[in-house]
Amino acid sequence: MNYILPLATLLAFSVATQAQQPTYHATIDADADPALAVLPGGVLLAVPGLADDFEIAGGGQFVELPNGDARLTGRVRSRSSLFSAFLVDLQFSQRIVPGAANYPPSGSPSLGLLASAYVPVGAIDPATFHYFAQVDGRLYGTHAYDGAIVDVQLVGNAAQLGVGANDRNGEYGLLAELALTVVQPAAGPFGPLTTATLTCDLPVSRTDAAAHPEVDSTRSALAFGRAIELPGIADDYVFVPAGTFVERPDGTAALSGRLVRLPQLDDGWDLALALSNRTDPGMPNHPPAGSPVLGMLPGAYVGGGGVIDPAAWRYYEVATATLTGIGINDGGLLMLANAGAVQVGGGANQTNAFHGGAGTFTVTVAAQPSARTLNPTGDAELTFLASRYPVLPLPVLTPPAQPYTLPTLTDQGVTLEGDNLAWIELVAIGADLAGRGSEANWLSGWFRVLDNQHLELHARPGRAPGVYDLRALNAAVASNLEHLTLAAPTQPTLVAEHEAPGGSFLHLHVHQGAATAALTSAIAWSFSSQPTVIPGFVTLGLGNNGIGLRVIPALLPNDPVTGIARYDLGPIPGGFSGYSFFFQAITVDLANFVTPLSTTNVWSVPL
Repeated sequence: MNYILPLATLLAFSVATQAQQPTYHATIDADADPALAVLPGGVLLAVPGLADDFEIAGGGQFVELPNGDARLTGRVRSRSSLFSAFLVDLQFSQRIVPGAANYPPSGSPSLGLLASAYVPVGAIDPATFHYFAQVDGRLYGTHAYDGAIVDVQLVGNAAQLGVGANDRNGEYGLLAELALTVVQPAAGPFGPLTTATLTCDLPVSRTDAAAHPEVDSTRSALAFGRAIELPGIADDYVFVPAGTFVERPDGTAALSGRLVRLPQLDDGWDLALALSNRTDPGMPNHPPAGSPVLGMLPGAYVGGGGVIDPAAWRYYEVATATLTGIGINDGGLLMLANAGAVQVGGGANQTNAFHGGAGTFTVTVAAQPSARTLNPTGDAELTFLASRYPVLPLPVLTPPAQPYTLPTLTDQGVTLEGDNLAWIELVAIGADLAGRGSEANWLSGWFRVLDNQHLELHARPGRAPGVYDLRALNAAVASNLEHLTLAAPTQPTLVAEHEAPGGSFLHLHVHQGAATAALTSAIAWSFSSQPTVIPGFVTLGLGNNGIGLRVIPALLPNDPVTGIARYDLGPIPGGFSGYSFFFQAITVDLANFVTPLSTTNVWSVPL
């Protein structure tokens, strides 16, 4: 393990405290280091009787204030039951640091690592830990635990922080044992609780995925979710694919990503938002004037009997952004400036109980797009989710009227139908994964999104005939299962790339067609598309009666399973601009030589 960074983090904590500034840390699950740990790790919160695998799902922040208090907020979910989730809000107080009269507190430190991990043998020095003698707060249930409220109080030893303090590894982390009391049970099964163990690493920052919040109709009156609304332009821009959100240790943050309209994917903007002047609970100016902005139904918030507590939100009082146009907005530039503080926290996104943020911005057109004129008519409304894993609409593949089918060797694609396909990043065909691409990716397989309900899939050439499982995957989840049939061509076929830039290779594939014998292929090429005819022997669609005919000096056995022979030609020299390569293959049964010889199609490649 590398202890330099955690020690530097600890020093940063000391300096920040002396300067009377908050200290910001992200939170992540504390993975066990087998070289140091005895206890298992990999989770943030273990709750016996409920789930022992709660992981950070989004927004995890641990903030230490100069007055000796601290706060941990975020959203956790069960790894084995993803809809079993809590919003977490824990307050830490009565900080005890080295040099204090009551240091270390009674029963501390907890030394749960191997003995060899600690000084003088190891690098971890418990004398550098600091402690909080009091922890209290609440867990607010969402999804499967919707409506649950659980009181939390420290039990046993003081909560400890420091390098190796989480008893799981040698990172800067946190350990606390917590007594749980159910104040309000969830609507579903939710038994009595006793104690929980909180263990986490506290890195200086963590980048989360950003997405638009989908509407929770029990908490919001919105008709649909969106990432940004631009009055006078459009009200339904979303992040495609997921963007990124990062909160930094200096109290600044950044949100970036591509925003497009699902009904018209070429209507888009690249967002770059910078946030600063952070204000947290416990600071004198919290909440800022005009905050919080409560855009959901009153029953969503704790004041109305709900589970969203704005008292735990943090704010950024300065926010500026640029929207750089793409597609039909190419050449356009919009400047945004916040008209109030940007709020961040569980339920702060105005749409659901996930972790995220929201803000209102004035809009200035700095440059008009070249293809149209924009006239904003009001302030922009930005809402976003921030989560460790993207929270995206579930992709669905629609069962086709006719089975999805492609030849095993072709440059053609098949159009898949479904919904929420704009976010798809990979398509799985059996064990193969095809990524977004173009014809240049022919050899590996590729797809392109046509619209939110359709994508065009091109399978990797050379697969064995058969029926393959088919799924579409976004960055978070896979679609339902459909199937793709790959069928062998019935005629001899030659396929390669459509282009051959200088220095590249052409990957020539030849399929023997319906023949069942073990065949061998040879490939002829020419710069001429005039035919070559040898009566009774072979007829070729290239070579100008043999004057410009060339044959690749290799006999290529066709694979007995796939029926395909392959030859990689290259690197292609430069300097042939204006010419075209023409290729055609001959397939032969050497054990039963019959004329005239069987030939494939002619394949042309412009240079």
